[in-house]
Parts: sequence; structure tokens; C-alpha cells
Amino acid sequence: MAVKVQGLTVLCATACADDSGNIPFDDDEEDVDDQEEPQEARPPDRQRNGLVTYSADAMLPLKGPLVREGQLLHLCPEDGKSFCQATLSLFPNGLRIQAHAARGEPAPEPISLAWSPFSLVQACRLHSMQADAAQPMMRLFKISIFHHGLTHFFATQGEAADSERARWVADVSRVLRMLTQSLFPQYSIAVDPVPGATWTATRLMAGYLMLYDELGVCLVYGELHAHRDNCSAFAAYEDASCDVPVVQLSIDVNTCISERVGIDCSCFSLGEHHFSARSCAEKMLWLRAISNVKVKLRHWAANPSRKDLRHYRASIREHVRSLPGQEGAPIGGPLLPRRVGVAALSGERSGETTPEPSSVGEGPVEGAASIHPPAPGPQGPNSARGTTPMMAAAAARLQAMPCRPEAPGDAASGADDRLPPPPQPPLPIARQAELTAPRGAA
Repeated sequence: MAVKVQGLTVLCATACADDSGNIPFDDDEEDVDDQEEPQEARPPDRQRNGLVTYSADAMLPLKGPLVREGQLLHLCPEDGKSFCQATLSLFPNGLRIQAHAARGEPAPEPISLAWSPFSLVQACRLHSMQADAAQPMMRLFKISIFHHGLTHFFATQGEAADSERARWVADVSRVLRMLTQSLFPQYSIAVDPVPGATWTATRLMAGYLMLYDELGVCLVYGELHAHRDNCSAFAAYEDASCDVPVVQLSIDVNTCISERVGIDCSCFSLGEHHFSARSCAEKMLWLRAISNVKVKLRHWAANPSRKDLRHYRASIREHVRSLPGQEGAPIGGPLLPRRVGVAALSGERSGETTPEPSSVGEGPVEGAASIHPPAPGPQGPNSARGTTPMMAAAAARLQAMPCRPEAPGDAASGADDRLPPPPQPPLPIARQAELTAPRGAA
């Protein structure tokens, strides 16, 4: 029924309560706010910059000014039981460990390791409380580059061991954060769909993430979708235009989500894929949003209406506004070299990286390849979905990764910290010209 009040038309609806006092809601009836808003057309033939990929080889040369250097006790990697004196040097893109030579012996070769966004630092303890009590003047911490399964344990000693360890942990975490943030462009987390891109209509939040693969890391634009028909989806695209999909994950009640425990660590896992956010605060926002979606799936929540989506997005937008301001891109440019001619997430190891740049922050590489996912994408919402081995085995194959600090004697080699290899793509690597038809099309 429509009622006119001073020239304004107000739509009124009446409903009768049932015996329990509840007012039945008809999903087929939508108010004026639920009417679909017209979307502007997307300009055709937008320029494509290609997938941004970085090399994360642990053997990359160390660069930049020395951040900090000092003497520590280092757990010997040979036996994993004894400590030796060593000098730890921190650089913007890695670290160097120089063990001190024994009297009358030549100095051993230094250990140089380059950082990866999938690294962490964490204070830890000896294998038992009794062992800690027996060494009151020794405090341990570990540096784990779990991208490559590398972990090194260090210890401070003396009356100021606690405060000295806290300073080392803070310095390492700050260097890791600077490296991770250097790989991200300037952006803000978005909650609204892309105008004209109908496949983003159920978006809850979207933003850039670093994606782990065996060859290095990739910069992708992640997008979390609302639940529908007791299932949700997480998509990763080449960039914020959401034109070229890279990864499509199906989320259900059995999908594993986990995070790495470390000081200011921004790494988390969704299914079989490992991501790193720009900051720890953004990681927590992603995990909270995904967890909320799983709660709705666990309770068989009805499909959300457009009004529900607006409420969900308003809540996420409010949390985004409370995040520390990090919209500005780092001035120095990326601290990892770009990869050239390497298709992300493929099993092909060309091993090529960009030539050593004279200055950091070079432009994007043209023509990087992408993966054609089986789920709907820019071809339209009616594209064939299908299922992939990656989605079917997401919950069965991935177990929760170890997140707690281990004792030096148990995991000195860091073998348990290695990330499992990423799943193989559902289809061969295809270039943009080949991404014009959905899977199964003639």
C-alpha cells in the first residue's frame, strides 16, 4: 500500500504475528532499499599490467644499510644442542650470522639469509620450565623463515637478558614489517562491489594480499564473498579491477583457517593457500570476517538479502576505519626483486629474476601469466562452476600448521616450519587471450 505524505510516497507493509509472537518474513518481498541499483558499464579493453610476482629466494644478496648488529648466542645447526658465540647482523632484506672462530681455528663461513614475507620472530623458551629455571640469565628467541623451512635460535644472557631479547625481537619484527609493506601498493580495504562487475556483487571485503608459491610470492587482490546456499567463496585477482582471476577457493564449515603466531606476524592460511596481509591488524580483520562467514555456514543461515549485505559491509567498514593508517606506499619501493617470465603458482621453474636494479621500485612486468579458475569470473555470473581437486581436498589435506614455539632441541633444524607446497592449478597456465571462455566451453 502506498501513502502520500506531503508529496512523498511511502511504501507500507503489514504483517501479522504468528502464535509464537514472531512476524513472518517473506524473502520474496523487498523494500525500496533492496531494489538493485543500476551499475555503470565497465570500460572495455582496460590496460592489463600483469600479475606482480617477487622472488623470495633465501640466497638473495643482502642489501641496504645495516639495521643492527650485536653478539648473541646461536644454537649450533650442526648438533642442535649447544650454543656458540656469534654476531647477528640485520639488513632491510635479510640477516647474516657469523659464528666466532675457536682459538687457533679459521672463522667459519657466515650464514646469509634473505627475508620473505612468510617469516616471523618470536620469544621462546628452553624445552622445559626446569631448564628455564636452571638458566635464569639466558633468554631465547627464534627467527623463522618458514617459507623455506629455516629456523634459527638465539639467546641473550646476563642480568639484562630479558630487555635485550625484547629489543632484538622488536627490531627483527620491525624489519620484517618494513619488507612486507614495501611489496604492497597504495590501497585501502574495499567493501563495495566493483561497478559493472556482477561477479563481485556479494563481496564483503577486498584488499591486496601476498600469496605464497614455491617460486616466491605474488601480489593478488583478495575478495571474500558472503555465504550463499551454505557455501562461501574467496577469490584472488590480478589487481583491484577484478578482471583476471588467479585463485578461487570454496569455503565451507570444514575449511581450515589458521594463523602463524609471532610478533606482529601478518601471515594466515585459508584452505591450502598461504597469505600475508599488509599488517597484523589487517590479518585479524580478514580472519574475523572469514570466521563470521563460517559461523553463518555452521548454523545454516539463510541467504543474505541486499539489506543484509549492506549491514555486513557497514560493520566491516567501521572496523576498516579503526585500522592504523597505512594507505601510503613505501617511498623506497619493494625490497624483493621482481620475477620475469615466471607464471605464478605453476610448477615450471624457470628460475629467472629481474636483473639487479640500480634502485628499488621498478615498474610492473608486462605479460605475466595467470590461472583460469573453474568458478564464475569476468565472463559472467552464469559461467560454469565445477569442482576442482584443490577445493575437494582443501579440508582433508591441510592440517593445522604448528603455531607454538618449539624447544630448540626438538626442532633446531626448523623442518616443521616449512610450508607445504601450494596445490597445482586446476587448468594449465593461460594468458589473457585464453581467458575468454569458461571452463568446459567449446
